[in-house]
Amino acid sequence: MDTEAEAIAKLAVNGTRQAHTVSAADGREFLVIPQNYTSQEVTDPHGAPAKKPPFVKQSVTLQATDSLVEYVNRFKSADTVLFADISSNTINALIDYHGAPATPAHVAHRATMTLPFSEEWKIWQSINGKLMPQLEFARFIEENGADVRAPEGAELLEVVRDLQARRNVNFTKAVRTATDNENFEFSDETEARSTKGGIELPAKFLLGVPVYFGEPDRELYAFLRWRLGEGALQLGIALHRHEHVRQAEFKQIVVNVGSLTGCPVVFGKAV
Repeated sequence: MDTEAEAIAKLAVNGTRQAHTVSAADGREFLVIPQNYTSQEVTDPHGAPAKKPPFVKQSVTLQATDSLVEYVNRFKSADTVLFADISSNTINALIDYHGAPATPAHVAHRATMTLPFSEEWKIWQSINGKLMPQLEFARFIEENGADVRAPEGAELLEVVRDLQARRNVNFTKAVRTATDNENFEFSDETEARSTKGGIELPAKFLLGVPVYFGEPDRELYAFLRWRLGEGALQLGIALHRHEHVRQAEFKQIVVNVGSLTGCPVVFGKAV
């Protein structure tokens, strides 16, 4: 059996070799061009009403939790479900999810948001577990001192100044002090004199930084790491349980979105 398009094309061939319009039974009009038997629908957009799609097929990507909440609250139904993937920092709202207990749906309407890390979090993560020359470390602490809650400003400034002032000395050993700091002993020998001393650094820093953009600060410790080799001192930090902090923050945000939308939350991926 011929399709509607083929039937229209045959009518055009039988009738005339010139381009003309043919009306379909439902009121639509087609422009028929004899060459190659092609046709193009030219129905007046203000004429016969266009048929609406049988279901919503839409995927949107959002950039803030309040936007996600607003979108879900606008389109949600009793079957809407939030899927939270903790490994990718992503919340995926399936607006038209399957109904319970086993009512299938198209699951074609989705809203996705991947939580962006804050600049502060990314900066500290960039040096996590890495060692650098003492002057480079001093400059890093100086530039990002606003994120350090302990030691306080004056003590932190003294640490930075000591590191910058003693960049050409010969470090000999490190000793843990009674205050749980690290004291790096050095000797400074020139033709005119020979001196010895030490630089005392905190064994850990207390940081206050947001994990995700726009979210409140979270506290975590950065432990001092160091290496002595041929008189040179390398320094760095190791963020303590930072993955636990991230996961806890992600879970709190997901629970909050679930509460504000009234939708059930499932931790996992929606394929």
